[in-house]
Amino acid sequence: MTLLQAADSHSTVADGIGGLRISASASSSGLSEKNEKQIVVGSGLDSQIIEMGDTGASDGGGNVAEKGTTGGADSLAPSVVASSQGFNKETIEKGRLYVIVAGLCLLFFVSALDTTILATVYIDISNQYDDMTNGIWIITSYLLATTAVQPMYGKFSDILGRFEAVVVSTIIFCIGSVMCAASHSMAMLVASRAIQGIGGGGMMTMVSVIMSDVTSERDRGRFTAYLAAAWGIASAVGPVMGGAIVENASWRIIFWINLPVCIPSIIVLYFALRIPRPEGSLREKMKRIDFLGLLTFQAFIIPIIIAFAWGGQGYKWTSGRVLGTICGSVAMGVLFLYIEWKVAVEPIVPLRLFRVRNVVASGMSHFAMGASIYAPLMFIPAWELSVKRSTETQAGLHLLPLMCTMVVGASIAGACMLRLGRFRELIVAGGFLIAIGNSLLILLDVDSNNGQRIGFLAITGVGFGFCVQTMLMGAQCAVAGLDMAIVTTLMLFLRTLGGIFSLSVLSSVFNNRLRTAADELGAQYPQYSQLILDTINDQSIIGKSTELPEGVRLGLTDMFQSALHKVFLGLTAFSALMVISTLLFKHVKMNTRRKKTIN
Repeated sequence: MTLLQAADSHSTVADGIGGLRISASASSSGLSEKNEKQIVVGSGLDSQIIEMGDTGASDGGGNVAEKGTTGGADSLAPSVVASSQGFNKETIEKGRLYVIVAGLCLLFFVSALDTTILATVYIDISNQYDDMTNGIWIITSYLLATTAVQPMYGKFSDILGRFEAVVVSTIIFCIGSVMCAASHSMAMLVASRAIQGIGGGGMMTMVSVIMSDVTSERDRGRFTAYLAAAWGIASAVGPVMGGAIVENASWRIIFWINLPVCIPSIIVLYFALRIPRPEGSLREKMKRIDFLGLLTFQAFIIPIIIAFAWGGQGYKWTSGRVLGTICGSVAMGVLFLYIEWKVAVEPIVPLRLFRVRNVVASGMSHFAMGASIYAPLMFIPAWELSVKRSTETQAGLHLLPLMCTMVVGASIAGACMLRLGRFRELIVAGGFLIAIGNSLLILLDVDSNNGQRIGFLAITGVGFGFCVQTMLMGAQCAVAGLDMAIVTTLMLFLRTLGGIFSLSVLSSVFNNRLRTAADELGAQYPQYSQLILDTINDQSIIGKSTELPEGVRLGLTDMFQSALHKVFLGLTAFSALMVISTLLFKHVKMNTRRKKTIN
């Protein structure tokens, strides 16, 4: 039985006229039971889930959808937008909305900042602990924890409450930050970064979920442009800030600065955010949590991410440890899907969502976008350090064209969605721009000027800006309001997973190519062989070391340029997947009123 068939196996009551199928699903919440009627418009991946409430199915303006002239599901599908038991009647004052958005942007900024701020300085921290072998885990542990928890926060917030979820995640993030700042060993720092990642992953996802609660689909684009700006600024200034702090003060300040940002943000949201809390006592809510699904999901995702980190780095991809970890992860993934399909009353990831074409398209596109955009954030600074012999701070600054144009692209996309009520064209255009910009990176060499680099990254940045919110919107518009949080967190999870996967594959290509070339160069200059090998982990040595003769520097520059050329070829392949996946989107009309997202 296929995944789509599994999702469809929940009881079907009757087939309606012209392919309109009505199904009833019962959900239990401890002491009470309720029935929800759903209309599934269309068939297969072209279907949309419509939850019928007091107002029925509605179009972009909140009006009841009408049949087309040809009749049947195909004529209904373009006109129907999923509605979950009507729309929110509460209006949010403009001033309060902007206060909420400001608080969300601050949380989004600080969680994104901790993803990038250590990119150029983790080597210095590793040297302080004299543990270069495990230094990369300072970054990897944060990404692993962030990815592992993202899909869960959406369902938790549906059951326990939005504000409660964002407060818990922020507290965990702050505790992890304090532990990082106080770390006295590499093991403690890596463990503390994992705790910090559990909180940071929740902060990033809950910001997007709450943004969906407080804005309509038509309005959301212009407000999420602010989130894109926060993410872009954090990604751009993170490496620069990290380098500047390490050069002029203690690296521990990197973690202490999180507290003055997080605490005021939570205070602002406490007074401004008035989202209704889910009904029921705490005991009833705890009974609704899919603990079995939670455990099996962690048993699936954590080993697969560890295998990605091992593959081609500490171990060969064909080694028994890597293959065994992947096989065990796949087995747990199958068990997780079975539990979500057959066992869970309120699954973390309802499989019925994968019957919706735009959810599938958005999931594929988010994975491909993560694979296409995370790699430049890592390898452009490496190119600047090794080929252009920049400092760590300068290398971070060279990401500014990518991030600044991303903000511009997101702003344009938000304005277009608000004015025109369309997202598909922006998604397709963004996918092509990302592919073009990333493929042009192949042309970079030692003679490339700043204009070429800025132009290539600007193309990618605009494309990313076009896609970063529109792809999420494509999935949100196609599902019921009560599924909004789950879909949002699932898409963000797939984007992060795609980024980790591409970084793993491309880093493997990069390091393997470098090791082979370093051995050859070391044979020519045996007295510098160890220093040549050290440049693989710390490219800044090429520009900073006074021991290297110019002949060795030129050899190192050629070595890194060749390795990065292979990386950019691989990045082009991931970007091609991005183009293909964006073409799968189907336009859905966007609501001008806020859906009811909490039961």
